[in-house]
Amino acid sequence: MDRRFIDLLKETARSSRARIGIGLVNPGSDVIKSLVSAGEYAEIVAVGDAAPEGIELIRSDSPEEELIRLLMSSEIDGAVRGNISATRTMRALSSAGIDVMRMALLELGGWAFFLAPVGIDEGDTLQDKLELAMRGASFLKGMGIDPKVSVLSGGRLEDIGRSNNVDTSLAHGEFVAARLRENGFDATHRGILIESARGDDLVLAPDGISGNLLFRTMLMVCGATALGAPVLTDEIVFVDSTRARSEFTGPVILASAMVLMRERR
Repeated sequence: MDRRFIDLLKETARSSRARIGIGLVNPGSDVIKSLVSAGEYAEIVAVGDAAPEGIELIRSDSPEEELIRLLMSSEIDGAVRGNISATRTMRALSSAGIDVMRMALLELGGWAFFLAPVGIDEGDTLQDKLELAMRGASFLKGMGIDPKVSVLSGGRLEDIGRSNNVDTSLAHGEFVAARLRENGFDATHRGILIESARGDDLVLAPDGISGNLLFRTMLMVCGATALGAPVLTDEIVFVDSTRARSEFTGPVILASAMVLMRERR
């Protein structure tokens, strides 16, 4: 994908202007300003202890639980985690019966792509990686994208025999790419050569730790833009967002656009 996909999301979000809840606890001035600007794309509801002037605030001492309650009861159309606790929010989602798997939308130098896994405890087993790959590719299909998928692993394809860990990682990469192709997706196992994945729509890291490192490196070192990490489910619209960011316009755009895309399916 290229930058045009981000432009499409913005146009869709403007058309949607969905009611999007966001968790906010003691937000800084940059966050406040970004939510004022994000009002172009959604009707924003802050859940926590503060909100910009003119934005609805639902006060709560347990914003993680309240945000998910509002989402599951359809009092809001979608939700963005904002700057509240990831652990408590994901636990609240799981308690509500949502299987939490995420992939992050990034834009770097005109290349827009989804990266997964990004949670340090995701993609630990071959079964988890395969399920994440299938759900991620199917999720993109539902967004109108015929995805090209890059599957990464721990070495070049000719590095078999250098270590047990590398051998296992390469075998897993081959397996996941083959199963994706069997299910009709355009998937390539690229080994450790992430540079060859440029231009593809979904990049699958070997595991959650390496995926999280890739995400943080691209965002905080390389200057990539992150639009959030949607939870891969058709049941609700929830976009995760790292607390390290100082503005939340991107995740609000993604959540609002996803609400309308979901209605159109």
